[in-house]
Amino acid sequence: MTQVDEIAWIDPSDAAIEGSADQVLRFDGVVDAAVVKAIDPAVEQIAWITSPGQLEEPKHAFLLEHWQALAKARQGIPDRRDLDVLDLVPALGNLMMLEVERDGFDATYRVYGTNVADKAARDWTGFRVSEMNRTTKTAAALLYRSCYRAIYRRPAPLFTEHASPPYLSVRSWRRLILPLADGDRRCARFLVGNLPVGQRILTPAEIEDLPRRTGRIGPSDSAHLTP
Repeated sequence: MTQVDEIAWIDPSDAAIEGSADQVLRFDGVVDAAVVKAIDPAVEQIAWITSPGQLEEPKHAFLLEHWQALAKARQGIPDRRDLDVLDLVPALGNLMMLEVERDGFDATYRVYGTNVADKAARDWTGFRVSEMNRTTKTAAALLYRSCYRAIYRRPAPLFTEHASPPYLSVRSWRRLILPLADGDRRCARFLVGNLPVGQRILTPAEIEDLPRRTGRIGPSDSAHLTP
């Protein structure tokens, strides 16, 4: 991302988020490639998931199986209180938990897994998705927020894969997003299994520039950026 990129970056409006969510909700399985690319050319796939066999990553399959077992017991959407952290150990470092805000137009990170924070070069716990987007000026902002809004409207498992920002050492991210209820609120939280895929080696200049790109204050801790 150059300074020109930062000036050109557009913060998604509620109308843009809702419009993209509408498009995602048109489909019951894999979202059409043209729709995906219209949301963000760096997105490789968006798909509504119903079976662990659809998921390439074992951690995602594990999470979906667990979520579906809780859903069956509830005869509906699992409640956030149904989760036991001990049951989630195989995926803990790659889990994020978000609290829904504004009917899914935004959300706050309540848990930001250590493996995710390591590869993202910052722990975003306590920040809203919109705040993270505005700080990093990520091109994936519309992807994140339209998918969360779509899941709020249709509480069901959704998978996405998109290219990572070029300033990170990860090549792409695969996410499985699972809705959780809270009492009579059908979708109050998002449980996300976020897995980094591939790796590239950052140059010394890119590592030095990471605090600016991620909004971190203080010297860069670059130990986690090497293979």
